[in-house]
Amino acid sequence: MTPTRREFLQKTIRAAASLCAASTLPPHTDGATKLAMPLRTLGRTGFETSVIGMGLAPLGLGGYSSEEFEATTSTAIAEGVNYFDVQPNYGQAESYFAPILRRYRERIFIVTKTLETHRDSALRALTASLGQLAVPRVDAIFINNIGMYDLDQLFKPDGVLAALKELRRRGKTRFLGLSGHMGASHFVKALETGEFDIVMAPFNFVDRHTYSFERDILPVAAKHEVGVVGMKVLGGAVALNYETREQKAAISAVDHTRAIRYVLGLPGMCSVVIGCKNRAEVLSAVRVGREYQPLSAGELAALEVRGKQLAAQWGKHYPED
Repeated sequence: MTPTRREFLQKTIRAAASLCAASTLPPHTDGATKLAMPLRTLGRTGFETSVIGMGLAPLGLGGYSSEEFEATTSTAIAEGVNYFDVQPNYGQAESYFAPILRRYRERIFIVTKTLETHRDSALRALTASLGQLAVPRVDAIFINNIGMYDLDQLFKPDGVLAALKELRRRGKTRFLGLSGHMGASHFVKALETGEFDIVMAPFNFVDRHTYSFERDILPVAAKHEVGVVGMKVLGGAVALNYETREQKAAISAVDHTRAIRYVLGLPGMCSVVIGCKNRAEVLSAVRVGREYQPLSAGELAALEVRGKQLAAQWGKHYPED
């Protein structure tokens, strides 16, 4: 049964669901030669982002200690990951990430997000978020779950976009972005205004057969030179359950490598955000990024079949526009 908007929002507020599908990627093995992490230009921001980014919801919500959080994120940074995504309701993620940011701030592109709908409440929430992170500014702030917003209200003087612009004016962020898990048409309308520098949306080889994120978002992002970041690359956590150390991705482990390769091969894709819970998962995700090669015609054909099979099983699992 397709969840109601209220049910979906309740789950995404707890977990910002799609962003951080927990992964069980193929095991990492150290080789004699370590390939460099590939970088891609994040649209008109000009930032050179690692093709593998890291979302912090699984670590922040899953009951991990600050020591486990630090070990995992520090490994990612050491391995060349420079794009990190956080949000105020990711449990302990902001406070745990603060000491890591103090050491590595100049090496990291940090994104935070807001679910607020009005200027004043968004200013309060995002100011508190900066305080938790213990930084004077972040690199980008996203309006999250854009598919649930009243777009007329969003662009009003007391709307959330006014808050983001004010924070940019104050030097608290450099760039503005959009993210969400539904409503491709809302993404398109917002992107067509030219106000946003980055967009993050669900892209995977299964949902492409059910939803129109690829078809609708990628062309308009290219038109406006907007940097594109993929989430739900591994399908999102089963039942959107991030509040456990046992969180698992909807796409099975056997398909993880080609799932990541598929999304990295989409036109204009800059980075894919993976939720990693430990050092081993970081190293495995990094390996896929370092060894990235576009899928062959045969691999794409096989993935098309696999994707259609899974799409028939999953059905429509996001609320409608």
